[in-house]
Formats: sequence, C-alpha cells, structure tokens
Amino acid sequence: MQPSEMVMNPKQVFLSVLIFGVAGLLLFMYLQVWIEEQHTGRVEKRREQKVTSGWEPVKYLRPVPRIKPHVSHA
Repeated sequence: MQPSEMVMNPKQVFLSVLIFGVAGLLLFMYLQVWIEEQHTGRVEKRREQKVTSGWEPVKYLRPVPRIKPHVSHA
C-alpha cells in the first residue's frame, strides 16, 4: 500500500478528532469522580459534609429591597 492511499479526507479527520475528544472527556469525568470517591470515602459522605459545614446555597433570584426615588408632583 502506497502512502498516498493512506491520506484521510478532512471529514474523516474531523470525525476522528471529535470521537476521540468525546471519549477522552467521558473518561476524564469518570476518573475524576472515581478519584474523589477514593479520597472522601463515598459520595453520600461528601454530601453530608457539605450540608453540615454551615454553607448555604446562595439564592440569586430572591427579591432585593430597593430604594424608590421620591417623585414630587409640583
């Protein structure tokens, strides 16, 4: 087989890079969760630590009291 027959067209290159990128991302996410579980014990324990640590989720959508400008009708 000659080297000229091994050339991939741009569509094949794009699909190969995309597939390997997605596979690598999924593997990285899986390993990250697995490593965190090894360090903290289990996911349930980590969630309990977050709840008992005193930190509350910030409620960004709560209404904020605003100072209304006084409009004089002269």
